[in-house]
Amino acid sequence: MQAKANDFSQLLEELARSERHAHRYREKDAVVDLTYGELVAEADRLARRMHRLGARRGDRVGLVLHRARDFIPAFLGCVRAGFIAVPLYPPLTLGQLASWAETTARMLGTARATLVLADPPIAYTLRSLPDQIPSLREVVSIDELPEGGELLLRPVSDDQVVFLQFTSGSTSTPRGVRVTHGSLWANAHAIMVDGLGASAEDRGVSWLPLYHDMGLIGFVMSPLVTRTPVTFIPTLDFLKRPEVWVQTLSEDRGTISFAPNFGYALTARRTTSIEGLDLSAVRVLGCGAEPIQPDAIRGFFDRFAGAGLKPSAFLACYGMAETTLAVTFAGMEDELKVDCAELGFRLGDDRSGVHRLDRRVPVVSCGRPLPRHRVSILDANGEPLPEGHVGEIFVEGPSVTTGYWDDEEATKRVFVDGGVKTGDLGYMSEGELYVTGRLKDTLIVRGRNFDPTPIEVAAGRVDGVRMGNVAAFSVEGDLTERIVVAAEYRDGDPETIESNIVRGVQRAVGLTVSEVVLIEAGSLPKTTSGKLQRSATRAQYLQGTLGRVRRRTDTSAVA
Repeated sequence: MQAKANDFSQLLEELARSERHAHRYREKDAVVDLTYGELVAEADRLARRMHRLGARRGDRVGLVLHRARDFIPAFLGCVRAGFIAVPLYPPLTLGQLASWAETTARMLGTARATLVLADPPIAYTLRSLPDQIPSLREVVSIDELPEGGELLLRPVSDDQVVFLQFTSGSTSTPRGVRVTHGSLWANAHAIMVDGLGASAEDRGVSWLPLYHDMGLIGFVMSPLVTRTPVTFIPTLDFLKRPEVWVQTLSEDRGTISFAPNFGYALTARRTTSIEGLDLSAVRVLGCGAEPIQPDAIRGFFDRFAGAGLKPSAFLACYGMAETTLAVTFAGMEDELKVDCAELGFRLGDDRSGVHRLDRRVPVVSCGRPLPRHRVSILDANGEPLPEGHVGEIFVEGPSVTTGYWDDEEATKRVFVDGGVKTGDLGYMSEGELYVTGRLKDTLIVRGRNFDPTPIEVAAGRVDGVRMGNVAAFSVEGDLTERIVVAAEYRDGDPETIESNIVRGVQRAVGLTVSEVVLIEAGSLPKTTSGKLQRSATRAQYLQGTLGRVRRRTDTSAVA
């Protein structure tokens, strides 16, 4: 059932009177169920308490909360009261505290936050931030919020900012995207109604981090539109035991879930038995947020076919923070669709935009643009390219946000002509989008630009290499640019692995790797959402610190 409201402020007011089941929170052996009425009542309670601490309409409020049971009511409380929420990722390990606190302070300073609501130990760690950030009045533990305060409900406008979604920072410093009521409502409707055809009879299941747009918009905000109940699994529970994802889908009869590519590969590899699993209710398993590797997806569906999982449940998609979340969806009945493309390219040196490689590489279709949205492919001069030609992906539509908070220079550069220059490379074929890589991550060899993804996929197939944990980049050589591959490995003879990577890349894409750097698991720089930071990897390589800096403990290091 589609909501009658026209924005999330109106919708939450309607849901405050609903006794329908909304959320299930699974934590270890405990299960907590909330109705919509109970959820909104908890959000209102927290909103009043934040008001008691001085938060007012339009103020930015940082949220650093691990538990979905804490984060979601706090976020919705901000929406209800008109505070602008700033979701921030919590530290994953004690070893990260110093660098994490520095990054967090920078984001809060950019947002000019006035209040931070955090888990108790995090609040203690950040207690000195008010001395560093002029706008910040207080950092408070969620367990120590004072009673009292008011909740002042007012109408909202489409251009009013709901929250700041900081970008992943895979190729640049994270920026705070201004997500408005208009773009959020448009995208949530496009996802749930147009893309998924969801209803109150569905059930979502999510382990995705709530500070990331796929977890927050995809499973907290969007399902409210269709009153679709959701089960939340702690992200760290999934990382420790990936099988908890499919077990929960089975036990709760989940019908809709999403994950990045690595989640599928990790779950298939780490699930030892499918005995007792029933995945026959699952009708949508979406994949986005990072390049989709056909082998990982096929491996997952092959692994769980015996549990009743249908290949047609797979749904590829594409989106980014600057477009709120989703831009394209594959068809609901489509299975994995792979094109073998020739991915070398030269932006701007001719109309084709394409440099032919000796090898063809597989690229997954991310489907068609959602209704009222348009995707086009541009050359280096901003001119449209015909189908089948690689260029920069440009997106137009009501989900495009209004730019970056307090960064008008970047806003003018990225948000142009009513759309957004994504910085992603891809091509269209028969109306469907194929994403090939990032513009800033391209390798330059002999004056030609190459996408690193096919190189990384070929290296990841080598025995002993941790698939999804490979970064390819180019550096200056004596006569020409050299290709370097940095790969995390599990076991095996290093010399054999290195030579197999060189041969594998040559065989798969026809390019010569000059150097292979093998490093231990958890060493590659990644963003908080698990995306490779190729530029940071290259910088560490040039500094001689690659593999010797602090180890990462994130979504793909636990394998």
